[in-house]
Amino acid sequence: MEYSSETEKKIVEAATTVFLEKGMDGARMEEIARNAGINKALLHYYFRSKEKLYQEVLRNEVRHFYLRFFNSISPVDEFSEFLKHFIYNYIDQIKENPQVVRFIFWEIGRGGKLVRSVLREILSNQHTRIPHLISDKINKAIAEKKIRPVDPQHLLFSLIGMSIFVFIAKPVIETLFEDIDVNSSSFIEKRKSEIFNLVWFGLKI
Repeated sequence: MEYSSETEKKIVEAATTVFLEKGMDGARMEEIARNAGINKALLHYYFRSKEKLYQEVLRNEVRHFYLRFFNSISPVDEFSEFLKHFIYNYIDQIKENPQVVRFIFWEIGRGGKLVRSVLREILSNQHTRIPHLISDKINKAIAEKKIRPVDPQHLLFSLIGMSIFVFIAKPVIETLFEDIDVNSSSFIEKRKSEIFNLVWFGLKI
């Protein structure tokens, strides 16, 4: 995203840090101004309200998250490799940005109106229509009798749900299972392989 000045850029970067940590309701403009190294009056000059600044941050984060998701899609033809690449890369993207996932879910909990608006903007670009790209891969594998017939949308929902769950439920999981560290490399690698094996061996003919 291009900004009109270095100050505006600093404001958005500071606001991103605060909003990702505290959400819309917990964030304070005073803290954002302090983190940006400016006074509150200058902050309001660039962004007249916390809501407008929040919207800017959310648009950026949803767009970046979606495009990282897009980059998880591999061009390989073999469906098992495509599936593995998608699961492994998607989980890696979430691991690197867990606070963004929480941030987006906060907004969904507030009704998700802005998330829907941003996604509509992104989806207007045919090159980034992820659901269709994945559905085409699944339907092609079904037609070639490499996997059993499944509903492409529900398979995608399952892949996303299984990949993202442990990051959303991290506090609960680590309380119930004291030997688990969700952020550890060993747990993440195990999670990747378990999801892939469960899905692949449930699909292949």
